[in-house]
Amino acid sequence: MSLTNPKRRRFTALAIAASLVAIVGGTLAFAHSGGGQHGHMGRGAKDHLEHMQAMLTQIGATDAQKAQIEGLLEPALEEMKAAHEGHSAAFKQFHDEITAPSIDRARIESLRAAQMKALDAASKRLVTAISDAAEVLSPDQRAALARQINKHHGG
Repeated sequence: MSLTNPKRRRFTALAIAASLVAIVGGTLAFAHSGGGQHGHMGRGAKDHLEHMQAMLTQIGATDAQKAQIEGLLEPALEEMKAAHEGHSAAFKQFHDEITAPSIDRARIESLRAAQMKALDAASKRLVTAISDAAEVLSPDQRAALARQINKHHGG
């Protein structure tokens, strides 16, 4: 199949999106573990943006493309950072609720539902940003980026 085949293009776009989501997910997982303590999401996101810039350089992206992609991803990562911070606060509230003298199941459910809503909104924003960023690149650049990401992740 050639890259001009719609199925191949869709697969490549999904592979890139999935890889970018995995990178960001790794950032969130690291941030949630705190890299030893809670709250280092900001540095992890910055590291991932820098790493993405390096991979974009390797695939021959122009400075304009790199700037546009960073402009798309950075706000989405900031939103994920805010969602993470909100999750940390909600986790403390959840902990307080389950260690209280009486269990308020409605309050616990309310906390859970609010967190799912916030994380869903941030996730949708991130996937939109990743899709928008993928469209900045040519099909050949997306394929090269997919190879770079697979190489980086041992694929």
